[in-house]
Amino acid sequence: MIVAFLDLLGFSNLLKNNTEAAVDNINSFNDMIKTKVIDNKCHSIEDYRKNHPNAVEFHQFVEKTSVTAFEQMISFSDSLVLGGTDCNKFVKQLANFIATAYIEYSEPFREDFSDINKVTTNKNAEGCINGDIRYHKAFPILFRGGLSVGDDVSFFDEYHIKNSELNLSSLNVMGLTYLNAVKLESVGKGSRLFCDKSVVDAVNDETRRLIKVVDEKKKIYEIVWTIEGCEAMTYNSSDKWHNVIHGINDKMLPSAINLYQYYKNDKVLEAQYRELLNLVCVGIVKYARDECNRADEAIDYINQVLEKKGIQLIDSAVLKDFLN
Repeated sequence: MIVAFLDLLGFSNLLKNNTEAAVDNINSFNDMIKTKVIDNKCHSIEDYRKNHPNAVEFHQFVEKTSVTAFEQMISFSDSLVLGGTDCNKFVKQLANFIATAYIEYSEPFREDFSDINKVTTNKNAEGCINGDIRYHKAFPILFRGGLSVGDDVSFFDEYHIKNSELNLSSLNVMGLTYLNAVKLESVGKGSRLFCDKSVVDAVNDETRRLIKVVDEKKKIYEIVWTIEGCEAMTYNSSDKWHNVIHGINDKMLPSAINLYQYYKNDKVLEAQYRELLNLVCVGIVKYARDECNRADEAIDYINQVLEKKGIQLIDSAVLKDFLN
């Protein structure tokens, strides 16, 4: 079984400074999963074949953007534990889920801002008194996670108490595989998905293209979810270069730049958002290389954007190992 442990990035700091935004963030990522599960049950491959001429390719896209591989899920506080048996589908769907969460909830930050606490979304928040409308406080949904594969893991029913009543409806998890995933989550900074060699060995070449080496000696790797971000939410099958340009101009890079610019003087958070910016650049360039054979053009274009913002340019040598 493959297990992922995910932690919401920056939640502790957010809870101290903006409780509303913290609650909105937790509700948002749980609602995303609920919506995807409901959508899976409402649609079938027969529907896709009827409505889309290129049914096979479109079905692959739909499968990748769903959460069918998440066979087990535990949500508590700002953390998620996920489990599944199809490692290839699990890795792709997890990368797409994290990319979608980032793209959707970082949209308000594509434009320049001076105070993150005053940025709002167009999404209605739940639980307003007297029927008043309150919009979600804007804050990017960014996860850092660890993944491991193994047989030493068990998801099982557990008792819980609610309103003084004892119920057997909670889910618990234990095992060394789960423990490995938890440990991997904390090996680096930023919104990154770390994994060990068990994951690399369990997936095929198509999925392995999403994985890069972090520390070869320690056998630590990383799933670059921003590659999937190039097609998340706005899939374009006929023009892959369009996906690259859209990722640079609109979908992923502007928010990463603005968030980094906002936090660059913060001694604690600067490194987190520097890693996000790096990850977005790496993912877009890798996608451009794999899908268009235009990695150098993507690097040049990204550097033009970064230069206008006064940010250090990326060097193709930094990406060399991953691209090869």
